[in-house]
Amino acid sequence: MSVVTIGLLVAGAASVSVPILIHLLSRHRRRPIEWAAMRFLFEALRKYRWRVRMEQLLLLAVRCLILLVLGAALARPILNAAGVGSTGGLRVVLLIIDNGMTSAARVEVAGELTPELTESIAQAVELVGSLGRGDLVGLVTAARPARGLLVPPSADRSAVIDLLESIEPAESPTDLPGALGVVQSVLKDLPPDRVNTLVYLFSGFRRGAASLEVPLPGVLVDLAERTTLLASPAAQHPILNIQVAGLTPLRGLILPQRGRGQASSAQITVSLARFGAPLDRGVTRVRLVGADLGHVEPKVIQWEPGQQETTVDFLLSFSGRGKKALPVTAVIEEDALTADNQRHIVLAAREKVRVLLVDRRSFGAEPGIEQLGAGAWIHRALVPTDQSPMDVIEVDPAALEPLDLRGADGVILVRPDLLAQDGWLVLRKFVDGGGLLLVVPPGQSNIHQWTDRLNETFALPWHIELEVVEPAEGLALAPKQPASELLRFLSGELEGLTRPVLAYRVLPVDGKRTQAQRILNFADGSALLIAGSPRQIDADPDTAGVPRGLVLYLAVSPELSWSNLPAKPLMVPLFHELLRQGIGMIRTSRLYTVGHQPRLGLGPAAASLLGPDGRRVQIDATGRAREPLGRAGLWRVLDQADQTLGAVAVNVEPDAGRTDPQPQAAVTQWLGTSGPWEVFDPADPASALKTAQTGSPLAGLLLLVVAALVALETALARFSSHATRPARQRFATGVVPPVTGGAAPIGGG
Repeated sequence: MSVVTIGLLVAGAASVSVPILIHLLSRHRRRPIEWAAMRFLFEALRKYRWRVRMEQLLLLAVRCLILLVLGAALARPILNAAGVGSTGGLRVVLLIIDNGMTSAARVEVAGELTPELTESIAQAVELVGSLGRGDLVGLVTAARPARGLLVPPSADRSAVIDLLESIEPAESPTDLPGALGVVQSVLKDLPPDRVNTLVYLFSGFRRGAASLEVPLPGVLVDLAERTTLLASPAAQHPILNIQVAGLTPLRGLILPQRGRGQASSAQITVSLARFGAPLDRGVTRVRLVGADLGHVEPKVIQWEPGQQETTVDFLLSFSGRGKKALPVTAVIEEDALTADNQRHIVLAAREKVRVLLVDRRSFGAEPGIEQLGAGAWIHRALVPTDQSPMDVIEVDPAALEPLDLRGADGVILVRPDLLAQDGWLVLRKFVDGGGLLLVVPPGQSNIHQWTDRLNETFALPWHIELEVVEPAEGLALAPKQPASELLRFLSGELEGLTRPVLAYRVLPVDGKRTQAQRILNFADGSALLIAGSPRQIDADPDTAGVPRGLVLYLAVSPELSWSNLPAKPLMVPLFHELLRQGIGMIRTSRLYTVGHQPRLGLGPAAASLLGPDGRRVQIDATGRAREPLGRAGLWRVLDQADQTLGAVAVNVEPDAGRTDPQPQAAVTQWLGTSGPWEVFDPADPASALKTAQTGSPLAGLLLLVVAALVALETALARFSSHATRPARQRFATGVVPPVTGGAAPIGGG
């Protein structure tokens, strides 16, 4: 193409000399032959010579300009390459590459297993190679978070090809809405005269990459008039994928087993799922590995035909005594998609659970049982013997400081009425960092104005009454209690434990105005124990894995003037389970997924994360990772001195590994909500370019100028030949038409 346009440019420039040569040759003097009336003609010629010469020069200039402008119009690509007229009209091609997790699924191509992303990149490279030198190319990757890899578009095709070949499959899900948003911003930034724009979307549109249940935003609908949208066909060949879908501990907080050599044990359930192909009979081998685990015998899963999900339980024994974090990884054999063949979890381990008891300190001799306050009863319940795993530290509510909470796992607030404003803020920060707070009403008060402060501080949708209610004959607990993860280990014995409990005084919860999880209920349907987490201050999706902590409220004060609970068998297991299971639930709720940039809630000492591939991610002052977490695995938490503080588990999203093919008609309809997409031929992705407009507004303008110059030349030629005047008038005025070789107009006449 460039050779042809160079020839046209040279030919156009050379053609300018043709009118000049004709003009010079027409001036060749012949031998004059004088005749009688010749002196009158010479006199007329001398009189109008300046006019004739000006007409000839003007006509010559117009003819030269016609050839010059025509050559420039035909040589438009050369002008664009030189930077002339490149401000509008060039073809802009934007490539969206789906490099989400399913793009790594391997398919058989020419007898070899090749990731689908490799095929997409090969098609994109072929497309870029067919573009002209003046075309601009932009590149967007669709794995979460979607990124403009080459924005604004560039004319350097070799650089674009290098970028394409460097793209690798990510472990995060595909974010097509985010990628389309990037494309929209690029298109809006283009000059309005760039009417020839094409957007190519390379994806297999498997279930994990395209969630057809969620409509795409219509971000490209308004740009459809000047944009051609082309998508690759949806993959239709099935790919069998087996994944580790879940790793769930029976308890999230691991404590040493007394009398068994101080060893720690745990039960973990591994969930598996498979999809993407005909689900025939098969076998999968599951292993659990960890730095502090001994040898764990692998287990074999026998898949039945059509079976999609299954679980298997492991009983583990940990040797890492004294550690606060116990990482565990479940592993299966490699298959067509390896990113989801592992899943990680970090269990919280303690030698003892550190509990802060916020109560007014008492001095002097210990009172009798009838006069024991709520704090004393709770202390006895948590530490009934010297072998108790609970370490209780008492703090005066008026003197509560952040330093008191350092290293604490849970707080029991017995005297909320004595807590200052700063103390409430300290507790809010503690809960936001993943702590557990249990609040009980003070037994000495009848009017409880502190309840408003509780709701305001923690932004809880609760309403607790201000005045105590005293049932006439005592209020029993309901025989059937709601299912709760906090008391799951007591569920088999809960009915017998709750039957003898009576409440004589209650600071009730308004059930109609309170939104909370009910843990225990009274027989009349009112709540004895509720739980909830502080509301999110922002709607940031990256805070999904942040441990916001738990707030529990017990509607009776655990002292004998309020209830017989302290003297019943329920007292000890109730408080132990609330603390142990609640803290474990908070720790295992740190669900960080690849592709997010979360607030980690790891405390002020955490400075950075070190990934399994050696990549370091800094943590800002708010506890947020400064960049998205790009790899699944166990990440080390480091302080400023690069000392290890613990570990966090980062996993892939199970749904992102769905390799099920989807019908082309459904995919096309789903894409249509964002704009008028068409399907291109993967064997010839550049075919759409052949029908696309490749001209520019400059070329069209130059052709219009040529047409105008031709019309002007025709008019000038006829005027200079004086052909429009009657013969009598010409001779009457004594004007003799000039005899030249260039009087005939180009346009005829």
